[in-house]
Amino acid sequence: MIFLLKVEAQKKKNGVIYNEHPYIEAAKEFNSAFINGNKEEITSLVAKDVKLWNSMSTNKKQKAVGLSGLLNRSAYWSNKLKAYSIKPKGKAYPDALEFKGKNTWVYTYEILKGIDKENGFKIETPIDRSFLFNKDGKISWILESFNTAHLEKYNNSFKKRTNGTIWIDHPHIGSVRRLMNNFGIGEIDTAYEEHDPNARIYDINMKIGEFQTIEERREWEKGVFKNFDLVSIDESGYPDLLEYNGDGMTVLSWWIMSFKDKRNSKIVELYLHRSDTLNEEGKIITTILYYNGQLLK
Repeated sequence: MIFLLKVEAQKKKNGVIYNEHPYIEAAKEFNSAFINGNKEEITSLVAKDVKLWNSMSTNKKQKAVGLSGLLNRSAYWSNKLKAYSIKPKGKAYPDALEFKGKNTWVYTYEILKGIDKENGFKIETPIDRSFLFNKDGKISWILESFNTAHLEKYNNSFKKRTNGTIWIDHPHIGSVRRLMNNFGIGEIDTAYEEHDPNARIYDINMKIGEFQTIEERREWEKGVFKNFDLVSIDESGYPDLLEYNGDGMTVLSWWIMSFKDKRNSKIVELYLHRSDTLNEEGKIITTILYYNGQLLK
């Protein structure tokens, strides 16, 4: 009981939280005006000395953006993006906090979306904002928090940047060629030796996220070969090995596979695209297969 009384005594009310408030509506009006590039509406809602701050910045000498900069940002984004919106995040809703010192803050929790008209980059990032209203009911401060990494990726999308090397010839390309050509002559066990034992195989004809182990894939193939004989496998074009900066090597390859339908003796030609990710030892750890599965029904 003494402990409970002590905790109760430590409480001190410093204001009131509202989920309905005139300033919440003002923040919504500002949001709409900002998205639409409505300079007159923005100017009517903010103080002349309004300041916009980046809450994610670690720059101790950060300078706030004033009214002119705020209007320029609104004009820039409204002209730059299509399908542009800033809407509440899930079931989130804004709050208004009236402090005893007469200051009122409105906090919003939203998602910024838009597609760049120039390069098609899709922006979709959380944006949390805090609006401080002055005694005249005008927005005097805006603090923004957003995903800086996502916006950095967006800014980089306008640059020319490399992410590794493309090899037309590489020893690890042989891993995929051996697999396919051994498969083509019926040496299935030898073909699958190119895979790491824990490899995952993704098939474009499966549901997103589903994959097969080597054992599951081989069992699936038995079902195919009940109705089809494999006639030939031929390389189409040439494979490329993509060696990415940091980690990862992926071989992209294209193949034409010919099957004979046992039920009617018709030849079925199937175009296959493979994306195989390999480890340093040249073993395939992930395979993604693209082909028309309806042809093997």
